[in-house]
Formats: sequence, structure tokens, C-alpha cells
Amino acid sequence: MTNRMSNAVGTAKGVVESAASGAGVAATAARTTAFDVAKAIAGVAATVGALGFDDVLGWVGLARKRSPLTALGLFGAGLAVGAGVALMLSPTSGEALRRELLTRLDGLKRQATRGVEQAERKVQDKVGNAVDAVKGAVAPSETSSANSHYGIEGAGRTHGGESGHHLS
Repeated sequence: MTNRMSNAVGTAKGVVESAASGAGVAATAARTTAFDVAKAIAGVAATVGALGFDDVLGWVGLARKRSPLTALGLFGAGLAVGAGVALMLSPTSGEALRRELLTRLDGLKRQATRGVEQAERKVQDKVGNAVDAVKGAVAPSETSSANSHYGIEGAGRTHGGESGHHLS
């Protein structure tokens, strides 16, 4: 009977050691993957942050004019022509036109605010999911290695006639 018990204990020890080894390898792989993803995200963020307006214009085959006065003059002329055409073609009085413009601008402001709030919630959800995934990948490996450690240590002890083999 003790020979069978010794065989069972030896087999159990082998299974626990194998599980502990596998958990350690899985934890190392998860940590490596998480760190590689974090490095890739940081690299993309740095690249996007380093892009300038001139780079974007170059991609589409354009170049920025170096004289700010020319750009400012063209913008002002376009603004004046657009305002004049709008006033000439407007069928409403000036006061009604101002009220309508303010109402439309207020609606656009509310839409923009809602869009920003939705984007913030989505980003917070994604970041929360990523943090949970990293914690989930790291935490189970530490727990399983701690449990297997205690299971191996307690395998040779007996407590009041019991076998003392607890694999929890």
C-alpha cells in the first residue's frame, strides 16, 4: 500500500512541478508580449508626435508658403468676399440672420462636445481593458506559482494520519 502511495505522491509532485513550470513560461511570455505592445504603442505615439504640418503637406504633394503675410491676406480677402456674398444673398434681416447663425453655432458646439465626451469614454474603456488584460496575464502566473510552491513543500508532511497532500 505504501508503494502505491509513494508512486501517487511522486506522480502528483511531477504534475505540480510541470504545471508550475508551464505557468512560469506562460507568465514570461505574457509579460514579454505586454511590454512589446507597450513599446510599439510608444513608438507610434512618438512618430505621430514628431510629424509636422510640412510633413503632411509633403505627402499630398503640397508645400507651405513661407510668407505669413500672404496667407493672412488671402484668408482675409476670402473672409470678406464670403461675408459680402452671404449678406447680399440673404433673404432675412440682419437681426434674424444673427439669431439663426448663433443658433446653428450653438448646435454645432453641443454636437462637438458630445463627440468629445464619447471619444473620451471610448478611450477610457480601451485603456481599462488593456490594463485589465495585462493584470490578468501577470496575476494568474504569480498565484499559480505560489500555490504550486506550497503544494510541493507540504507534500512530504503528514498531519494526524492524513496524507497532507493538498494541491489547491
